[in-house]
Amino acid sequence: MTKSHQNEPFFITEEVEAKLTAAGYEFEPTSHTRATSLPKILAGLTDAALATWPGVLPKEEIERRQGRALEARQGAPLSKSDR
Repeated sequence: MTKSHQNEPFFITEEVEAKLTAAGYEFEPTSHTRATSLPKILAGLTDAALATWPGVLPKEEIERRQGRALEARQGAPLSKSDR
């Protein structure tokens, strides 16, 4: 198989899976499966641990936490999603 440069996700149908299995391809679960939601994972991390993550997500999460802390100090009501 060649690598495709599609912008759409690629799903393997049962028919294609059967053909690939017959050809000797083995299907294994991905190594990055998880059983916990991302918000729960983020809540369990300190700002210092989160700062070691690459990308925009950790920066946005730290900013969100700092905004919540500021709102709490100022006595501003939290939105429904933050409760």
